[in-house]
Amino acid sequence: MKTMKFVLGSFLFVALFASASKAQVQRTFVSGLGSDSNPCSRTAPCRTIGQALIGTSAGGEVIVLDSAGYGPVTISQAVSITAPPGVYAGISVFSGAGVTINAGGSDRVILRGLTLNNQGGTGSGIVFNTGGTLHIENCVVNGFTMGGTGLSFTGPGTLEVKDSIVRNNSNGISVTGTAVAAIDEIRLEGNIVGLVAQAGSRVTIRNSIATDASDAGFRALSQTAAAVELNIESCVVSNNGSGVTAQSNSTGIATVRISNSTVTDNNTGLFNVAAPALILSRGNNTVEGNTTNTTGTIGSYTAR
Repeated sequence: MKTMKFVLGSFLFVALFASASKAQVQRTFVSGLGSDSNPCSRTAPCRTIGQALIGTSAGGEVIVLDSAGYGPVTISQAVSITAPPGVYAGISVFSGAGVTINAGGSDRVILRGLTLNNQGGTGSGIVFNTGGTLHIENCVVNGFTMGGTGLSFTGPGTLEVKDSIVRNNSNGISVTGTAVAAIDEIRLEGNIVGLVAQAGSRVTIRNSIATDASDAGFRALSQTAAAVELNIESCVVSNNGSGVTAQSNSTGIATVRISNSTVTDNNTGLFNVAAPALILSRGNNTVEGNTTNTTGTIGSYTAR
């Protein structure tokens, strides 16, 4: 009997170990027709992204198979969440944040093809608290107007955004802390502030549009001793309260460099609130047709 119990115990241990070792896989799947009791496989997908993440190994992928709403999610690992072209992957936010990222310092998180819509909550769309790098591609973030931010990124870390729409939020994109951000081909529409770089961040945006912001299309804001840098290249800034604003409320210098951009039909085109803030123009911009084209000192820089 003792031998049989030992053998049976060993078998159960091996079975449990094998089951645990298979608990996480490199690729999981979600579907509007899925169930969170499923193993999140291609043929038996889960219903929510949050459940799929439990079974996804670090550095793995969650794939959205068909159009549906998939619920808010908190990410604590390196992962890709991907909805392919033609698939609507909705995240409706009734409270809190739509996507919260609390990952490790070297983790890389990729969000591709998601649509986040606020449904009356006071939170934000995407909130990056900790992690290494956040990539956002082909996403829409809409309606976080009750004090929320479309995309809130707190460094240290690296932010890369491409081919996305951020509209009708309090702040469209806020980058703060010792963060580095590269933003390309996005539309900032109808936010109170389209993009704000602050508290030690370095942000570069190119080939993008900031429009219909009641306050500012782009703002560099230093509220601490840390310097802030905002570089604007080949952008259109129109129909905003102010097109581009530099503001230093402390000893830190907020610096804006703008090149090859069109700033038009704003109440104020370029607005340097006061020293030590800097707005530097390369001299190849169009700043015309605003109620007031420039306010404050506008400096210059040359190509090298």
